[in-house]
Amino acid sequence: MKITIIGAGAAGLCSAIALRSQQPDADIQILERSRADETPGLGIGLLPFSLSMIRMKGFEKYAPQFVPVGRMQEVFAGNAGKPEIVRKTRMQETQYTGVKRAVLISFLREAVRNAGVNVTFGSEITEDSVRAAKESSDLVIGADGAGSVVRATFPKAFTPRVIDAKSRYAWLELEGGLDHFLFGYMYVAGRGLVRITAYPHSPNGGSSAIITHSLGLTKYFDAPDMVDAEGEVSAHALEDLNRIFAPGMPGKRLVGKPRWRTFHATNCHHAVHENVALIGDAYTTLFYETGWGTSMAIQASTILGHALLNRPLAEGLALYDTKIAELSRGAVMATNKTMREVDGQAITFFKYGPAKFVAMGNA
Repeated sequence: MKITIIGAGAAGLCSAIALRSQQPDADIQILERSRADETPGLGIGLLPFSLSMIRMKGFEKYAPQFVPVGRMQEVFAGNAGKPEIVRKTRMQETQYTGVKRAVLISFLREAVRNAGVNVTFGSEITEDSVRAAKESSDLVIGADGAGSVVRATFPKAFTPRVIDAKSRYAWLELEGGLDHFLFGYMYVAGRGLVRITAYPHSPNGGSSAIITHSLGLTKYFDAPDMVDAEGEVSAHALEDLNRIFAPGMPGKRLVGKPRWRTFHATNCHHAVHENVALIGDAYTTLFYETGWGTSMAIQASTILGHALLNRPLAEGLALYDTKIAELSRGAVMATNKTMREVDGQAITFFKYGPAKFVAMGNA
């Protein structure tokens, strides 16, 4: 069997590993549009089941770079420019593990090489090349992320539904050390709410921070002095964000050169079209605040491998289509619910103030 996987992120690499373990004689190749030295993204929070799934040969070398995220969560809320901060701590049931995306991808690439699967970087991924792969391969797996070209090539078959968030987000790093989840909410008078979600991603104190701002702050952060010539968050805007959050996280600073992005939650009606299957963000893009994206992609790769084991291809793909829909149903509902909550938090905060906002469980 010839298998072409388009996309060398976690979903594509894990799919190659799962399929190789189930079909050792298959001819598997991965096509990736980016260069080998490009690994965008900062930290990932992995759920326990996904970490268990990737404990394979060679993991021991990388294990020290995966860090347990403390179960205590720290929450703060306040009004920008005012020193009064409401604080709260709580415990979470789930044990997350933090890791830099570059570390996870390096580990999975090594596992793929050890499995005898070749990755071709710098590949031109177009609708024409996807159709060509479909004709020349027994199976094509679209693992090419939220902006999937594979999905866009067959829109009537996959029937994607897209919901856009009203808020925008940016990924930064947080200096100052962190060993647990940190959630902060600061209201900027007359404009809206700025939110931070931070967590550790490396044992040396490295942490990721997702900054989300409500719709009312869009014009503010798009002002000429708040965006640099490359369209990234300017140094002035970064200092303003640090000023806003300083009362709630003394000794910690945001650093980086991100862009403001709008989250697009995509969910397809089907994951399979003839001999083409979608996986990971190409099939369903889960909101970052749910913490399920990468973990679900890893789990889906295992489901795909098992579905194709000892079954005719069409039968195995039909089973995968059914199982992946069952798996993602709850996550999609959580994505839509969480997006609505995040988009509406500015109104709730303005109406009730920080103390009641936190007490009501909005934070």
